[in-house]
Amino acid sequence: MKENLNHKLWLAATVCGLCACSAMLPDARQDVISPWADFDSAKSSFDQIIPFQTGMETVRKLGFDPYKTANMQVLNQAQVVSAVLPSPLQERSTIPQGIRDCMQVQQDCVGYLMEPGKIDQKRLGNFLLDFLNFKRNTLTTGWKFSALIVVIDNKVVYKQWTGQPKIESTDLRTNPLGPLQSMGETLKALP
Repeated sequence: MKENLNHKLWLAATVCGLCACSAMLPDARQDVISPWADFDSAKSSFDQIIPFQTGMETVRKLGFDPYKTANMQVLNQAQVVSAVLPSPLQERSTIPQGIRDCMQVQQDCVGYLMEPGKIDQKRLGNFLLDFLNFKRNTLTTGWKFSALIVVIDNKVVYKQWTGQPKIESTDLRTNPLGPLQSMGETLKALP
């Protein structure tokens, strides 16, 4: 009888431990490898680039080197124009000078697109409810920065940026039937 009681206590302690242990919940991290640790440092480097003044040597020193910096995309002239100009084409006088120059020189125009960032996803809450698919709460945090630099003859002629300095969102999913919830979807898919 004492052995049976010990077994029940051990089982109850294990279940309580699993219920309370959020450290056992999965998490994910997505880093786009770059020289910058955060949004502000990426933006600060980008702000030092001045169209029609900054050369590629300076651009490379600032971390925007397409051949050394990971995950940098090289764009041809057509890709640069479509990235900057809306469709249909604007009135010529409203097109930025650097893009007009790019359209004129065609193959001699190159764009560099970089999108560094860091996204963390962490599951929060009760391990057992999450594991059994009753309730899943995911917190997403991080930052994203996107920079386009247009170059003709090793000189920057145009630049633009966009980004999200602070990303923070939650995704809460509840399934009243827990693991049985997805079984209904599976049964619907059967012939």
